[in-house]
Amino acid sequence: HGWSDQMVFGMRIPGIGSLEAHGIPAGCYADTQEVFPNDIDGPNGLLATLERNEKDGGTAAVILEPLGPESGTRPVVYDYNRRARELCDRFGTLLIFDEVVTAFRVGIHGAQGFFGVKPDLTVFGKCVAGGYPAAGGVGGRRDVMECFAAGIQGMKKRAMVGGTLSANPLSCAAGYFAIKAMEETDAPVLAGRAGDRLTRGLQEIIQRRGLPFIAFNHGSICHLETSAAMLMDINNPKIFTEVTERKHLMEEIGAAFTAEGIISLAGSRLYTSMADTDEVIDDALGRFDRVLACV
Repeated sequence: HGWSDQMVFGMRIPGIGSLEAHGIPAGCYADTQEVFPNDIDGPNGLLATLERNEKDGGTAAVILEPLGPESGTRPVVYDYNRRARELCDRFGTLLIFDEVVTAFRVGIHGAQGFFGVKPDLTVFGKCVAGGYPAAGGVGGRRDVMECFAAGIQGMKKRAMVGGTLSANPLSCAAGYFAIKAMEETDAPVLAGRAGDRLTRGLQEIIQRRGLPFIAFNHGSICHLETSAAMLMDINNPKIFTEVTERKHLMEEIGAAFTAEGIISLAGSRLYTSMADTDEVIDDALGRFDRVLACV
């Protein structure tokens, strides 16, 4: 995640199809396929892809963000994950959830708890240890996790896990106490309420100012789309003329937010925490309003 060249499969330069990352051997993608979110039954959807692969040995795993790509920037319909789970069971395929962003921000049980769908493996980011350095995690079914077991004895099939900081005791301890604190303080719920309040306030400002913007959230993950740069269809001819301008607009409005003391991710995404009281959120909304009044 972040540095894995093999996982940037869908990040292509509009119009030419080349990957944004260069120098990746074609063999890295020989066994990788892409299915668009919410596409289950289409000709290139998940079902058709699994059926085609079944004739050639099957599919090892389906990896997805349970909220939708880019932390839910393109949200999936509610039953999408359930149907993906059913298809993975049907075809003997592992279902892997990327909860690097969504874990604990949607709730203590993550997006999988919100949707009521249990994956075979879950990938976590630094949030799993409260932001402590060198922390990330993978968890899942016991029989799958046993493939990560250390040692050279036995003849069982296993995956190679040998990172310098793998199972680092300090990070593991930080993870245990971070999750314990989240449970005891109800941090995900409080952060989610702050996200709800922020989103409602942004929606009110947008409507009052008559702006063609959209604000929505999943718990403490809040989205404010002002240019829809991340939502354009790569097959739309307008992308050649519009994507650069839209991206520039997104960056400019992000800079304006920063000038008002609001730190956003690329001017379009915000995260709340349990520290964001009603007073903090209302103060932030006043700052947003001052920026959006200039649009």
